[in-house]
Amino acid sequence: MKNAELELLKDKCIFYTQFLMQRLSAFPELIKGLEETYRWVEQTYEDEKIKPLQEMSAEIDDLVIRHMPLSMAIEFKNLIREKLRVNYDLVEKAHNKIITQILRKKKISSKEEYKLIATRIDEIFADLSKSKELKKMSQLLAAFDSENEDQKSDSAET
Repeated sequence: MKNAELELLKDKCIFYTQFLMQRLSAFPELIKGLEETYRWVEQTYEDEKIKPLQEMSAEIDDLVIRHMPLSMAIEFKNLIREKLRVNYDLVEKAHNKIITQILRKKKISSKEEYKLIATRIDEIFADLSKSKELKKMSQLLAAFDSENEDQKSDSAET
């Protein structure tokens, strides 16, 4: 299972990098960085390091879902669904489900959850109808930050 996941992560990261290289070909200064990213993905895959590829995959999801221009995001989503069978509707639903679970348990348990909540705050910040949700999530971020500061100072003392 791990090898299949590693393979899919590599393919997704490579596909995203190639997609950007094609779309940004008019900007040679960006292409060099993307070529380095491509080599890094290949090397990380060869070294069988799944965690960095999982992190890059999560970053790709965030960029595609929340930051990429709509026309480009639609094109990418369609291509990746066709080539790798990655469905971004399911990715968005999974993110929303995780956010709901975090709000229900009233605690952020990881950096990944923290990032999801922070991104959600960015999305709803200007929406006055979401002020209660915004307040709850801001409190969760503050609690997580406080807890991690306490852990840092505890480990610094030992």
